[in-house]
Amino acid sequence: MDKELVMDKEHVGGGAALGARLGRVPTSTAKVILRRLGVTRVVARGLRPIVPPAGVLAGRARTVRFLPAREDVSRPPRGAVNRALIDGLEGGEVVVIDAGGFAEGAVLGDMLAARARYRGAAGVIADGVVRDVDGLTAVGLPVFARGTHPDPSAVALLPWEVDVPVQCGGVLVQPGDWLLADADCVLVIPATLAEEVAAQGEETNAEDAFCQALLGAGFPLDEAYPLPAHLRGDLERFKRDGHVPAPEEVRRRAAGLPGVS
Repeated sequence: MDKELVMDKEHVGGGAALGARLGRVPTSTAKVILRRLGVTRVVARGLRPIVPPAGVLAGRARTVRFLPAREDVSRPPRGAVNRALIDGLEGGEVVVIDAGGFAEGAVLGDMLAARARYRGAAGVIADGVVRDVDGLTAVGLPVFARGTHPDPSAVALLPWEVDVPVQCGGVLVQPGDWLLADADCVLVIPATLAEEVAAQGEETNAEDAFCQALLGAGFPLDEAYPLPAHLRGDLERFKRDGHVPAPEEVRRRAAGLPGVS
């Protein structure tokens, strides 16, 4: 691997706390935040969970690009760079594989997944197919891909280069970008926006939890979601001590009636 492509320890290993925060932000929430921040072309298309994560998969991208094999090219110029990348993974990273959507050669099986899991990978996201689903499930590493195929990638693909910008599901992924993936979608978060997405995501999670609590307390939708401005103070109290006002309390307060605590 070229020296300039090797991410330093702070870059790949210093984001554990940020990764944990992003892992609590649903992709639907993150997408809304990114739209507010002016970035919209971030949803990978055509990928589905082969081994679903327990919640939200979040991690920094390490990229692998495969190219179609050709009869006169017996091996990729740098050898099996995909295997070398997996052997060198840092904890919390996500392997992002650009196989151009090729559907007849699996770019991941249970053996590669087992090694990635041992190295501490957060998951694998492949614009291609995978195999050994039972084995992948047993390994427990979250995997998103276009589908499955029993043949290995070697029958038709060459692992060409790693740690370079790639496309995955039709969107650009650069090394060091953050990936979020859950039951809704696979989402790319530019590295420069990850902290802001995490911060806004935490606020949105708190507001969503309060709205859910209001609905559970009997508020109609128009009085609970989106959160009305006059309930912002109640939101701050909810974040402090979990208090949820009753609908009658809020209506009496809005009407200026006495007897409201």
